[in-house]
Amino acid sequence: MIKPILVYIEQKNEIKGEKMKLKKKVYMGVFVLATTSLLASCSSGSSSIDNQQQLKDDSYNITSKKSSTNVKVNIISTISEIAGKKETHYQYTDESKNSYLAGVPIVLDKGKEATIKVSNNSSTTTNIHWHGLSIPNNQDGPDITLKKKEKNTFKFTPKESGTFWVHSHYRPVENQVTKGMYAPVIVRTEADKSYDLDEIMMLGDTLENNDQNSKMSGMNMDDMDMSESDSISDTINGKKVAPNLELGGGQIGKLRFVNASANNFKTVKFPFKVRVIAKDGYNLEEPYEVRNFKIAPGQRLDVEVALIGKDNKTYTIKDGNAKVKIKYKGNNKTKAISPFVPLKTDNLAKYVLDKSPDISMRLTEEMEMNTSGMKMKEMINGEVFPDTGTFNVKVGQMYKVQFENADTMAGMSHPMHIHGAHFQVVEKNGQPTNDTTWYDTYPMDQGVKTDIAIKFDEPGVWMVHCHILNHEDNGMMASFTVK
Repeated sequence: MIKPILVYIEQKNEIKGEKMKLKKKVYMGVFVLATTSLLASCSSGSSSIDNQQQLKDDSYNITSKKSSTNVKVNIISTISEIAGKKETHYQYTDESKNSYLAGVPIVLDKGKEATIKVSNNSSTTTNIHWHGLSIPNNQDGPDITLKKKEKNTFKFTPKESGTFWVHSHYRPVENQVTKGMYAPVIVRTEADKSYDLDEIMMLGDTLENNDQNSKMSGMNMDDMDMSESDSISDTINGKKVAPNLELGGGQIGKLRFVNASANNFKTVKFPFKVRVIAKDGYNLEEPYEVRNFKIAPGQRLDVEVALIGKDNKTYTIKDGNAKVKIKYKGNNKTKAISPFVPLKTDNLAKYVLDKSPDISMRLTEEMEMNTSGMKMKEMINGEVFPDTGTFNVKVGQMYKVQFENADTMAGMSHPMHIHGAHFQVVEKNGQPTNDTTWYDTYPMDQGVKTDIAIKFDEPGVWMVHCHILNHEDNGMMASFTVK
């Protein structure tokens, strides 16, 4: 059995292996903090984050939520008031335009065709990307522009169950995602419906004031001198104080973590061991117990939590200054049976270890001076998108792709995300990893050559980019052309 746990989450930015905190002082350039729609009120009014009321019901508790094959999503504009100034934010919401501060949960069933009608009722042009889902290229969304008042219907059959999400991919991507254009996507099987608690945990952060010393544009965390700042507020499911969770003795809960931050790594710490059962939407062949984990922007990670004991207790999950409480109803029950089903799959690693990389991508960045000031260039093979070009590959063929993080300016990991396929990490600096985990987003550490094994099952043009969205916008993006 897993002992009762108190879970702590704290934000971490990795710079040369050190744990740093944010502060206001900036030594060059400008920076936009990763905000979310969590400040937003409905478009008919406005609210301050300090005055937000805790929801009576939890929109992100999907334990009893029914799956759907017909979904309607509205993209709307909302108004937030920050330090007396009104700002436009966005939400992915439902047909009735109810408020979902971290996006309306889209809950589907594996193997059942889904029809999702998206209406852009916001004040801007956008598009969407189904992050992590293996679907036909013409249904993925980045090439489908939705102008104001335009609609589009997406039809696809989810091939895998797990935790995914949907978000804007309209450049500059950072601007729309930080302002709330995203939502969780959950694909379930019958086993998932056996959990006593099934909770989505959207991890985000936001800017609480308009202080020009803290609100910037064009730079990321690695360009900042960092320490404490009252300007930054962490959020769970769009709120500083999320609705309470409940779990009884002998019960097992599933917490689905999604790092929806545009730029920030998160570190989740547990004083007791919990069971990691899935990453990036795929169940693990061999679940394992941890006391903490780091999650990169765009990544997902599912854990099982079991609480035992006779006494009623309340435990707190923290994400910096955001929190959610788990109320434990104690009893004499001590047995909890996990509904987890291990993934059975062939390991790609054995097919590619003895070959040289078919494709190589060298990741670097440099500072550029122009008429408007200093600007970062985030590059793949010495070029910025769209001059990075495309890599031609064949449907169903295995490829070994090498990412070399040669970034010497910041020493930061680049979480590289590939659309339309999952991959396995097979080598680091020429040494086998024996990692059978499936990823769609993986942090490429500074000074490391990371080799992955990948094959595409769907033809089309699929993007590959850093999921620090500021880096993507500044050029660290290319594509695979799959035929």
